[in-house]
Amino acid sequence: MIRLLWLDYLATLRERKTWLCVAMLAYALVAIPVVLARPPDHVRAAIAAWFGDATPFQIFMYVWIDLTMNKVIAFLPVVIASGVVLRERDTGVLPLLASKPLSIPRYFVVRALSACAVMVTLHVATQLAGAAYFTARVPGFRPGPFLGAMSLHAFAALFATALCAAIAAWVKHRGASALIGFATLGGLVGLSLIGFYQPAWRGITLANPITLGALGLGSLDHLGPAVLGPPMLALAALTALTIAVGAAGVRRMEA
Repeated sequence: MIRLLWLDYLATLRERKTWLCVAMLAYALVAIPVVLARPPDHVRAAIAAWFGDATPFQIFMYVWIDLTMNKVIAFLPVVIASGVVLRERDTGVLPLLASKPLSIPRYFVVRALSACAVMVTLHVATQLAGAAYFTARVPGFRPGPFLGAMSLHAFAALFATALCAAIAAWVKHRGASALIGFATLGGLVGLSLIGFYQPAWRGITLANPITLGALGLGSLDHLGPAVLGPPMLALAALTALTIAVGAAGVRRMEA
């Protein structure tokens, strides 16, 4: 099973859809310093009101997390994971797999974990490249807090990918699963920072997994295990639960 996971991970990395994702992330890396060259005054004022600070680094992190990486995890997981197992079914490979010792639910788990691994690989590579690139291009950039906040955000990307795979397992139509996955993640992303804008709703918004991935934005000056650990564990548990739900859905394909 581990070898199959590794081979599927390598195969997915070579697919054209993955290179499309790489191109999108590369564009985001290059474009953000240009966007931030002259941030509008109303953006500075809003960030100062929401976070109590409007330094260049705080503005950058808001733009990078909310306007860039949150939008990325609303789209890239759909591209990577919304066809998990469904492509094999549509091409007639799934009945052949069903005759093997590896059951279809276990095969789904392998494919979902592979998709999650690819998403995390792209996410981490982007942040490491950004830490080097932004140091030279963004005034006041701080690599340590940047990498700390984005390490938490990677767990949100992990969950988003597992969610798209699980939706595919239950919806069973590639086009419909992609649309539902995009709409669901778009809604979660759109609501992710409401707790920062409206502190009274902060407790409620913690039920949103994408909000958990963005919590580092409000704690850039004191990121550490106490801040990052609990939401990371919560997102890892949600990811495991989501994959299990997807495996239960794909079980109906065996019937």
